[in-house]
Amino acid sequence: MTFTLSHDLYVYNLHLIRWFASFVGLDIMAPNYKPNILTFLAFFGLSISLIGEVYTVWYYWPNLVKLMESAAVYGVFIQGLAKFYTALRYRKFFEAMYNRLDLFHYEYRNHEKNNATLLLLMNRICLLRKFITLQIIGCILVLSLNPVIQYIIKRERVLVYAILLPFSDPEITSHYLLNLIVQYYLMIAGIGGFAAAESVLILFVTSVAGYADVLKNKIDEMNIILLDAQNSRDRTPVKLKLREIVLLHQRVLEYEDDLEKRYYLNNWVQVASSIFNLTGALFGCYVSNSFTMYALAIAVVVQLFELCLLGTILSIKNEEIEHAFYDSLWYLMDHSEKKDFLIMFHKSQHAMEMTVASMAPLNIVLFIAIMQKIYAYAMMLMNFFE
Repeated sequence: MTFTLSHDLYVYNLHLIRWFASFVGLDIMAPNYKPNILTFLAFFGLSISLIGEVYTVWYYWPNLVKLMESAAVYGVFIQGLAKFYTALRYRKFFEAMYNRLDLFHYEYRNHEKNNATLLLLMNRICLLRKFITLQIIGCILVLSLNPVIQYIIKRERVLVYAILLPFSDPEITSHYLLNLIVQYYLMIAGIGGFAAAESVLILFVTSVAGYADVLKNKIDEMNIILLDAQNSRDRTPVKLKLREIVLLHQRVLEYEDDLEKRYYLNNWVQVASSIFNLTGALFGCYVSNSFTMYALAIAVVVQLFELCLLGTILSIKNEEIEHAFYDSLWYLMDHSEKKDFLIMFHKSQHAMEMTVASMAPLNIVLFIAIMQKIYAYAMMLMNFFE
């Protein structure tokens, strides 16, 4: 399907996100949204699995391999609960963000250059969404097919993942089947839930690039107007364009501030839970050579890299805005125009960054540091196991 307007592609992308979110009853953009049976089922499945980890530790103790396999998946459920809570708790925020972006794309649908810029961005967002969704589906397929493959080849009964329902015994056939049913349901729900959550994060953060590119286009337009106004006493075109830039820059600052506030918890949980996920998965790869742990490790690394990359994109775009202000023809402005412009330039030098609980900026440097720590933890556990 080919689109010529960025707004049309934005609406199409939003419909796909809503479709994924409906798998877990979280289509919060639906008119008069209320939690439904799918919402309660997903919440119950997440809650019972999180509680089940305590029972799992007791059941498998002191089998370190099983305990680490359960820890690898437990981090995923922690993330799921945090995303679930964020969607319900801040539903109005998500509605406001969707509407804010919808208006932004709609405003520039007839501006040839800005529409082309935003259309290119939306195509990249959709491409990244497809990649992340396929990666999630691939990981879940590997986990889901493992019990079938193990039973066909080895006649062994294994679960999708090593977290048990409280007070169940997988050695009992009925208990094993009950665990398997719940786990397969959560795998199906997980595709929709995580695909929607990751797609929303990608859409919101990378849309800052759209704001930044349109703002730079407006600054370029202002430079042309400033050159034309050198031989004219009429400063009206300059003031009008400067007012457009001031208003758009204010929207960018408010957008980034809201983004950091609402994803404060999500970023911290996702980074912290990745330690559980990757440490357990790497341990499983090394000790049991489990291909399910390889799939999970790859998925977690991609997810963590994606999060840190999005934070890096935000920082880069803020720097581009700062450079656009600095490289503009501001010296051709009159005194009152310079005052407004310098205020914007000052604010651009102190732009908001995405952080992890305000402790560290979210960027590729943090990703490398986290991977080094996780590798060190995994090696320590492997030495202990040996």
